[in-house]
Formats: sequence, structure tokens, C-alpha cells
Amino acid sequence: MRYVIVLKVGPVQGFIAQARRTRDLWYGSQLLSLLAREMARDLTASGATLIFPHPDQVRDTSTGVANKVVALVDGVPEQVARRARDAAKSLLRSEWRRVAGRCESLLIQEAEALAEEQLEAFLEVHAAWAPVDASPTGYAKALREAEGALEARRGLREFSPWTRSPPEGTHKSSLDGGRPSLLRRDRERGPIWRELRIGLREELDALGLLKRAGGRPGQFVPVPSIGLAAGLHAASKAHADLLGRLKAQCEARNFQAVRAPSRPWVRDFPFDGQLLLPERWQPYFEECAIPDARRSAASFGRDFVEPLRAAMRSRGAEPIPYVACLVADGDHMGRALARLAEAPDGARAHQRVSQALAGFTQQARRIVEVEHRGVLVYAGGDDVLAFVTPADAPACAQDLATTFRATLAAALAGTDAVVPTLSVGLGVGHVLESLGALLDLGRRAEAAAKKAGRDALAILVAKHAGRERLWTAPWRMHPVERLSRDITLLTREPWPLPLGKVHEVADLERRFPPGSAPGPELAALLKDEAGRILARAEAGRAPAPLTPGDVGLELSSEGAASVSPHLALEQWSSRLLVADTFARAGRGLGFLQESEVRDE
Repeated sequence: MRYVIVLKVGPVQGFIAQARRTRDLWYGSQLLSLLAREMARDLTASGATLIFPHPDQVRDTSTGVANKVVALVDGVPEQVARRARDAAKSLLRSEWRRVAGRCESLLIQEAEALAEEQLEAFLEVHAAWAPVDASPTGYAKALREAEGALEARRGLREFSPWTRSPPEGTHKSSLDGGRPSLLRRDRERGPIWRELRIGLREELDALGLLKRAGGRPGQFVPVPSIGLAAGLHAASKAHADLLGRLKAQCEARNFQAVRAPSRPWVRDFPFDGQLLLPERWQPYFEECAIPDARRSAASFGRDFVEPLRAAMRSRGAEPIPYVACLVADGDHMGRALARLAEAPDGARAHQRVSQALAGFTQQARRIVEVEHRGVLVYAGGDDVLAFVTPADAPACAQDLATTFRATLAAALAGTDAVVPTLSVGLGVGHVLESLGALLDLGRRAEAAAKKAGRDALAILVAKHAGRERLWTAPWRMHPVERLSRDITLLTREPWPLPLGKVHEVADLERRFPPGSAPGPELAALLKDEAGRILARAEAGRAPAPLTPGDVGLELSSEGAASVSPHLALEQWSSRLLVADTFARAGRGLGFLQESEVRDE
């Protein structure tokens, strides 16, 4: 008898979000991918035919694997599922032993026993299977039955009580908040503490230490470095001497350098970007255990950072410390896969999609890390998570969406299945926000893109001490080009659109309760008032009055209009205020583009 077997490894979202540093985030995703890959390998060794992920993706360790594995097995599926689960558990223990051996000097005596319990309680592997009958739709029916059983089983949560007590006075993990820390309390600021960036008051459990020490320290690009990448590239062209002095000082102080040859933009400043932020000088020096950190940090900033910042300010190019968290997810994948499954060769059709997704995963890394200045945290199946410098983020999102659709269209050619699309959310926040807060912004933006009808881009900007701004637009409306025109509108010389007028229009819109539907007279009033705000002459501003058409504001007081004036004002002001963030991110970089063109 042949069976469809479905396995899922978790937990996913909550575990990944528990992160303080980029390496925590990256290795959390990497660990889940490793476990799913190991299950897929074991299924193959058991004679199973892999559907998701594609066998090529399992062999290619440079790409991620989604946490769901689907295969066809002959024989006893329960035994196959148990073997795959045991393989995942064995790999998790192996990873722990590798990290524990390297970090032995950091651990308390009871660490091994506590870690064993923490690892055992952490991993969730669920499996379900259903027999495939000989009918043309046997695969589709079995897959539906197995997936339904799997989700029902996942709803039955198991909770195992802790049996081992940590030493008295042990603190909880700073990442998890529930599991006891395995780190020693008597700490000497040795090289390994600095290398792993473990703070004086930071605590890590077994999973937290796995995240922190699982990768190579030099391979991770700090979030501030990603956010400031565009400005640092400008500095490398226009102020190479000042940036060179700063880099030499970082090398002389033995600050940890990023070694990321596959990301060429990192070479502009291969150190932590927070060194460009005055409020982070002293904390960074303290973390590196530099004697007399306060005075050394002040001297470092005054002599080597401020001259560079001042030079960039003189060109209006001081970088803004914001970063974009990009979260993308495929649309209508379930519908397309269900349609393909109904075909007589449903399993092979799914394998073609699986192979296409593996190809997209490879292209996603190139798009994010080479063609744009970003770091891919995870790409597997139809999911993408990355951090990108704001100046590149909209174009990066567009390239991912275009590539995803083209890749899936080629795989579905000749079928009647709907071609999946990609919804992308960009959550833009301060580089010093917690990773959890940045992830939340990205996920809420992605959810907004889905809510806006899918196949869309959503940008959610959260400024320090400011309200959030959300703008969504379907890809068919060319949102990146629209954003580019708005940026031009806000920055054109000599008559940029005053940002104060945008705020006035936003205030006008906020006077009306959300969801209100103004009648014809009120709609006409709104239109007239918005027109008056734009047309009002101001000292030093454009000689000719602005009209709504001049600034891309489409208003109509007609009852049959598709968008009410109230909604049109809200969408326009949000769009322009989002565009202002990207305008600031690229402000002053025009001189760089001109010089690069001349160099060519």
C-alpha cells in the first residue's frame, strides 16, 4: 500500500521571534530548516519519494527548507515517520553537543542535564498519513486527508512538566523568558563572551545558546549595518579618506569584523553600523570590555566618527538609522496545489512546483544580498524573510514578486491552475528597535498586503515618537514607480512639495471618523478644502498654485466615484508620508549617482 505522509516541525513563529541579535534570528530559522532537511533526508533513505521539498533542495545546503515535508511512502508509514522524527531529534542533540563543546567555559555544571530536558521539550514533530487509492484522484484525496489529520493533531498540545530544577538563583533566559539560563554567574570578560556578543546581564538557555553560537560570529551582518548601508556606500565614494580612518581605528581596536564575501556592499564598512550612532558608542565599548569605556568611546566618536558624519551632513547625506524588515508570502498556493493534485499525475505536478520553489529560493538570495543591500534571514517554499536598507527595499520587493510569479508561471505552464503571486510587506523601523519589534512590523505589513487583496505591496513605517503610516497598493498599479514619483515630488528642486501641506491634508482627513461616508455636500467640501490647502501660496514656495492633479491626488465629489474623497485623502497622505521616509533615506545620495555615472 502506498501512503501520502505529511510531517511538520516546530515551533516556528514564536521560536524565530525570540532574538536579540541578527545571529539569533538567522540561526533560529536555520535550525528549523536543518531539522526539516534532516527529516526529508531520512524519508529518502527509507525509500520515500519526496514531493516537498524537492530532492534538489535537500541536497543544496545553501538554500532553506520549509518546515513541512510531504512524501509518498510504501510500507509502514508509522515506522517511517518515527525514524524521521528521531533523525530530527538526533540532529538537534548533535548541534547542541557541537555548540556546548565550544562554549564549555561559559556553562554551569548542571548545563548538560538541563539542556537535555530543554531540547526534548522544545522540538515538536507532527506526522499524519493516508492511503493512496488507485483512482486518478487518489493522491489528491490522500493528501487532503493527511493534511486534515495533521492539523487536527497539531491542535492537541502536549505539555511536559519540568523534572529538573536549576541551581538556586538561576535566572530565566533573556530570549525565552521561561527556560532557566545555562550560563555561569561568575563571568570574566574573555574573548568568547565578546565574540558571541553575550552581554553582562544576558542569560541564555540551551536554545538561546544554540542560536547565539550556532553560526560563525563573523558571518552575521548587524541590523544597523544593513540600515545604514546606502549611506555608508555614499561615504565610501565621497569621503573614502575619513571612512578609511574610521575602519583603521576599528581594526586597531580589534572590533569584530563581518566576513561576508557574498555580500559585496558589506566591504564599505565591515564593522557594526551602530558605531556610527553616538548613543551607541559607550555601550559598544563596554560590551567589548575596553578599559575606561566612557572616555575611550567619547574620544573615538569625536576623532573618527564625527568628522565623517559632519562631512556627510555638509552634502545633506547623513544616513537615517532605519531598516526595512521584508516579509513575503505566496498567494493562492493552496488553490494552485489543490488543482494540480486533482490531475492524474498530481504527485509529479507537485514535484514540478517544489522544484520551481527551490529555484526561487536560490534567486531570492541573489536578489536580496547581491542585487540589493540586504540580508536574507530565510527563504524556503513561498516564504521570504529579510532585512534590507530602506533605499533598496521597494525595488527588492518588486524584484522578488516578479521573479516569484515568473518562476511559478513556468512550472504551471500547460495546466489550468491559477499562477500564484507574492504579497510583500515592508516594515520600516529604527535600527535600534528590538528584532521582535521589527519582525512584528514586517509581519503586520505582509498581513496588510494580503488584506488588500493579495498580489500587493504594503509598507508600514513606524517612526520614533510618531504614529505608524501604512500604504498598500496592488502590484498591477506599479507601486514602486508611484513611490518613485512621490519621492521626486517631495525632493524636486527648486520647488518641492512642502511636507507641511501633506500633514495638513492628513489632519483634515482625521477630522472625520474612520469608515464614515460623507454625503455629496460634505464630499464637495472636503475636495475644496484639500484644494485650498495645496493651492495656498507660501513664502519661498512655487510661484504657481499647486493643484490636486499636480501632486497625484485624485479627488471626486461625485456620488459614483470609486473612492470617496475621505478615503482618497487618507490614502494620499499616507502614501506621501511613507514616501517621505524613503526620500530621507536617499537624501543627499544623488551626488553619488552622478559621480558613478561619470565613472562609467
